[in-house]
Amino acid sequence: MRVNHRWNDDERDIIRRDYRHTRTSRCDLAAKLGVTEYGIAGQISRMGIGKSDDRHPWSPEEDEELRKLIPKYCVRRIARMMHRSINSVTVRAKRLNASRRVRDGWYTKREACEILGHDHKWLQKRIDCGVLKASYHHEHRPQRDGAGSWHIAQEDLVHFIRRYPQELVGCNLDIIMIVELLAGIENNG
Repeated sequence: MRVNHRWNDDERDIIRRDYRHTRTSRCDLAAKLGVTEYGIAGQISRMGIGKSDDRHPWSPEEDEELRKLIPKYCVRRIARMMHRSINSVTVRAKRLNASRRVRDGWYTKREACEILGHDHKWLQKRIDCGVLKASYHHEHRPQRDGAGSWHIAQEDLVHFIRRYPQELVGCNLDIIMIVELLAGIENNG
């Protein structure tokens, strides 16, 4: 059973005095005080002594640019284009309710999994054996689980559905999306 550490004023004084805004100093403090690095990070945050000068707020112009870029490019590329972290772009897009799902005729592997009602391993087997055509998105190799970096063209997904309908599991698939794909109805999120 895990017991939370009870912080005292002496420990907080040590953190305030010895923290140097680096991970190494966090690790040293954790070893010195007999707690985890995450415990130290939590105290740093609560005490308000974390490094905050490297953060800069999103401007309305950046928000507008993000809204234009998010349907067209992967988060990694947008982060590079806007000189932001991947996490910053992802969180901001979510806060703006900017849909990453609206694209010009292609889907990520994760979206294809949701549409077809299967997990990523099942879908990866279909990609590997060539029955579902897919390519690396923006020439980046897929991440460890392969979820976000695959580019599956809408016509290839439709071809797969028409050629292999027996592969679909009725209770799990997105029937509305399947019908829209087969009927050629434009989906705008």
